Amino acid sequence: MPDIGYYSNIFPVELNNTTLEILIADRKNFQDLRSIRDEIEKGKKDVFVYAHEDKVYGYGKDLHWLTSKGFTHTKINLYDVPHLTGRMILEGFINNLNDNGYTPIMGKGRCRLFKWNSFKVTSDGKVRVHRGLDIRSIFLLDRRSEELVFGIVVDIIYSLRDVNNNRLNSHEVVSKYGRKTFREIRQIQGDLIPTGINKEISRQRFVEEILPFVEDFTTFHLSCGIEAKMKKEPLRVILGGESEPI
Repeated sequence: MPDIGYYSNIFPVELNNTTLEILIADRKNFQDLRSIRDEIEKGKKDVFVYAHEDKVYGYGKDLHWLTSKGFTHTKINLYDVPHLTGRMILEGFINNLNDNGYTPIMGKGRCRLFKWNSFKVTSDGKVRVHRGLDIRSIFLLDRRSEELVFGIVVDIIYSLRDVNNNRLNSHEVVSKYGRKTFREIRQIQGDLIPTGINKEISRQRFVEEILPFVEDFTTFHLSCGIEAKMKKEPLRVILGGESEPI
């Protein structure tokens, strides 16, 4: 448990190496990455492509496969291309969770993950409540050191399913199963307690769910093979007139 204070749900990530050999190509030659990603998937190649501004980057164990596609070799410093580094951190962390039983649902710049075989069921047996994670990568400028700080943002999310594994939203739960079932779902999620709204739910999720989760997954490898370590203690928020932004 961190010292008393205000904390964000951002956990700093440190890299044991910052120099990397990758492949690079002009974005104008790859307007749509779906076709090359389909080739990678069909060929079962361990390589990734990521586009930012006017460049497309290739990395992974089979990166040399991309030379036949017009990519060329180059060396980079990971702190010089923070968008790419953030992407690799997110991919590496997701791969680690995937290897430990989580199923990823990729979005733009983020990923939701669930263990679908782990859930709670309402007392009427109609609704399954799945707890999951919303994961994002981020980079910030430390004004004191003038250096970039990479981090992973961790949030708790929920997915509701019926007995046939169909997704449900709040309106559907109320219309199909009634307000009593919906209220029980909110109790399972911790939003409601016997006395009413749980005003401590954000702190409880942070202390009881997010921190223990992070402690179990502090070390992982980026898609390029570089080891990364996520700190167990989140970024601290400093308040006051002389505060330094995180």
